[in-house]
Amino acid sequence: MNLIAGGAAARPFVTHHNELNLRLYMRIAPELYLKELVGGGIDRVYEIGNQFRNEGIDLTHNPELTTCEFYMVFADYSDLMELTEQLVSSMVKELTGGYIVKYHANGLHKDPIEIDFTLCFRRIDMIEELERNGNLSIPKD
Repeated sequence: MNLIAGGAAARPFVTHHNELNLRLYMRIAPELYLKELVGGGIDRVYEIGNQFRNEGIDLTHNPELTTCEFYMVFADYSDLMELTEQLVSSMVKELTGGYIVKYHANGLHKDPIEIDFTLCFRRIDMIEELERNGNLSIPKD
């Protein structure tokens, strides 16, 4: 529960604490608090926790989710990609005993696809891939 709603563009769930007579918000994102810690001098911070976003719900979208959000001083996107690769790859290995996972993307009655989480992951240029796969031409400026 937070006294202010913030950290993302989603609408918060609102509640009231009777004993303290306070209007409180269920957390949308840990971003603001983590950035305060970085601003206060802690060079690496992370949090794994629940977020609650008061948005639509359907078979592919749940307003309650768990995230891992982290910040590292002086790190660029290459550092964060490497850290994320190591995190995901090691989690898959720890949970499944290997790096290859079978995923039934088209239902259990169809053959599964295999996803290989062995380091290092293929890196792509997002714009080039969007253009190639979407048969698009995206302006460069």
